[in-house]
Amino acid sequence: MRPLLLTFLILSISFATIAQKRKSRDAEAPPSSPTASMKKYEGFFNFYYEEKTDKIFLEIDRFEEEFLYVNSLSAGIGSNDIGLDRGQLGGERVVKFIRIGPKVLMVQPNYDYRAVSDNQAEVRAVEQAFAQSVLWGFKVHSEEG
Repeated sequence: MRPLLLTFLILSISFATIAQKRKSRDAEAPPSSPTASMKKYEGFFNFYYEEKTDKIFLEIDRFEEEFLYVNSLSAGIGSNDIGLDRGQLGGERVVKFIRIGPKVLMVQPNYDYRAVSDNQAEVRAVEQAFAQSVLWGFKVHSEEG
């Protein structure tokens, strides 16, 4: 029984030492950024372009902060009656990013119906009665902090 206990104790100490060395080695090495090989574009929201996969990664550092979202067409179908002309602006919206678990949602608050009141119950009732719109949902690719 004693040799088995002694062997177990020696193995435990060995594994603990190896794990500690690995932890300290990992702590010394700087983490590689997932966007290090991508081209960075700076703006209101910085974004990165990965040419290999033709993907865009958005750097969101401000949640719950409203901003103006405008979509437009880079190309159209010529002169037409349905209004799909090149460079024509689409809908303008006030939106914000919110984080819910492993996802980020682009949400459009409903400003068509709102309660301008000091009564918090009334404000909450109107917010609950007239829903916000989720325009898009994104998976979090990586995060810092």
